[in-house]
Amino acid sequence: MTVLDDRPEDRTQPQDGFVVDGIVVPAGDLLDGITPVAARPVAAALLGEITGIYRRVLVEDVTVSPAQRARVRIAGEAFAEAGGAADTAADLLGRFAAQVTDAVARHRPHRVVSVVRVAHLLVHDLLAGTGTPVPAAPAREARWALVQRLVRQERLEPAELAGLEDGYVVVAARFPRAVPHDGLAAVLDEHHDDGMLGAPVGDGVVVLVPRRLERRAGPLLEALAGRFGQEPWTVLVPADRAALAAGCKEATDVLALAAATARPGGRYCLDDVLLEYAMLRDPVTSARLVALVAPLAGNEVLHATLEALIRADFNRTVAARELFIHRSTLDYRIRRIEEITGQNPLTGRGACVLAAAMVAHAVSGS
Repeated sequence: MTVLDDRPEDRTQPQDGFVVDGIVVPAGDLLDGITPVAARPVAAALLGEITGIYRRVLVEDVTVSPAQRARVRIAGEAFAEAGGAADTAADLLGRFAAQVTDAVARHRPHRVVSVVRVAHLLVHDLLAGTGTPVPAAPAREARWALVQRLVRQERLEPAELAGLEDGYVVVAARFPRAVPHDGLAAVLDEHHDDGMLGAPVGDGVVVLVPRRLERRAGPLLEALAGRFGQEPWTVLVPADRAALAAGCKEATDVLALAAATARPGGRYCLDDVLLEYAMLRDPVTSARLVALVAPLAGNEVLHATLEALIRADFNRTVAARELFIHRSTLDYRIRRIEEITGQNPLTGRGACVLAAAMVAHAVSGS
């Protein structure tokens, strides 16, 4: 039996490309690098089958059928018989899925999760057909426990480290508003195939994405934002196997600082919060800064006033407008803040110290 057996006629694709619901994936970009040459017709037939599957997923919002999965496994057998390597076949499907997913994320984001889920299944079936062992994904509890231990900076045993891949990208996301825990769990369950390990952490998630699958970080973040209707703070940190705990700490620290400094949702990196990060690395300095503004925490009016000043870059006119108060009222509150903290918000040094102290206080509370 060949991969073409039992395929509906309308899945035949033109020689110059594969069309998925208006998305054109050039055939040459995918097939020219396939070796040996004898494996290219099999690869083209495989992509024709895959195209039909994605079409059905996008139009009908259904998953891949058992018969379709069986044909993909047969395609893997045919590809191997033609001399094609398993990793070449998996890369072919991965590149095809990446182009489809990128287009779907732009034009039909509500279908991204379905496409990614089907892509995972197809790669598994293809590898099964080539005779490549497909490792079972760890159970949810095991995935969560491992990631959460890394976030807590706990040491992994040598045997646990040996079971991980050589390199990952730590993908972390945190939401401005609380999201349901079961919703986070559902998204993580949809993205745990092929070695991706994730767990809920606070109001967000931390996911270890194997470096070979880095292109899947984008669809994962799109799925999170789409599921909860709000743009999270996100960060991606490359980390080798031995440095995963450090990568998790950097990622969660950057997210905490992005939240504490009231930045808008979006992607951040260490350089975006470098000064705040350096300050928080010194526990003595952080503690003194927290103590500086701690008395303001009990005074809702003064605390809100200082927050407004920081958001306004210490522009009194902008801050007064945001607070809906007269400038003279704002000036009185500023004098009270100086009396309590010993720092004048209207001087350069005082503004820097108070802004840093508010960040330290917000992070310590989170």
